[in-house]
Amino acid sequence: MTARRQQPLLVSVVMPCHQRLRSLERAVRSVLASADSLPGEVEIILVDDCSPVPIEAALRTLLADPRVTVLRHAQNRGPAAARNTGIARAKFDLVLFTDDDVVVDHAWIERLARYLRDAPPRVAGVGGRVRAMGTDVYSRYFEYHHILDPFRMDDGRVLYIVTANCGYRRHVLQQVGGFDEGVRSPGGEDPGLAFKVAGAGYELHIVEEAIVHHDFRLGLRDFFRTFHRYGMGCRHQVEHHWKGFASSVMRKGSDLATFGGQKVAVANEQELEGR
Repeated sequence: MTARRQQPLLVSVVMPCHQRLRSLERAVRSVLASADSLPGEVEIILVDDCSPVPIEAALRTLLADPRVTVLRHAQNRGPAAARNTGIARAKFDLVLFTDDDVVVDHAWIERLARYLRDAPPRVAGVGGRVRAMGTDVYSRYFEYHHILDPFRMDDGRVLYIVTANCGYRRHVLQQVGGFDEGVRSPGGEDPGLAFKVAGAGYELHIVEEAIVHHDFRLGLRDFFRTFHRYGMGCRHQVEHHWKGFASSVMRKGSDLATFGGQKVAVANEQELEGR
């Protein structure tokens, strides 16, 4: 084990991007700073999901760094498709995910990647904690209720991890077909992938020390819109990818499941069995 820990880490970081040029530059700089302290090789794959202004306009100085690669979709296809594009391009088996409205901690890459590399093969993915960047009421609500944190069930199993702060083994992502591109808006594609990974017999773990800071949107309209997207996305993923897992987190006879503190309507067990 000691010899393995001394081996360099080989990591691909995938970040879907759309429109948020100012926060994108901040996010990329934080990932580069995290990569600077890593004993190994890191590639950073930015997937521009057809932003009106190509992201190269905001990243001219950062693109001079050979670790940064930009891919661009000709049409907007959603963050799930953007992540799949990044997975297909990644050259390393350890693939980390974060978002363009996030700042990662200095040791973020090493903590996630080292844990995942050294974990048993049955551990397909790991997720860390998401903290709020701001101190406004909306940011405090998201952090207090752990809305974007991995969800651990009462029996200790991790039900899902969140793409703002997680990592997977690339060969497992390929085995299960990656993210469901039927989810076109942010929200829900994270649990859906986790359900497919669990269905293939793998485990997910939490790395408490892997921290990112999320810049939550302000305003009541954005607040409710976010939860609407999460709820709709989670329902879609439960109905399509959760067969066989419903009884583990749903109350008997209930049509509600809990996702990050949210109650989400899902198909009942009889409906799932009939799919």
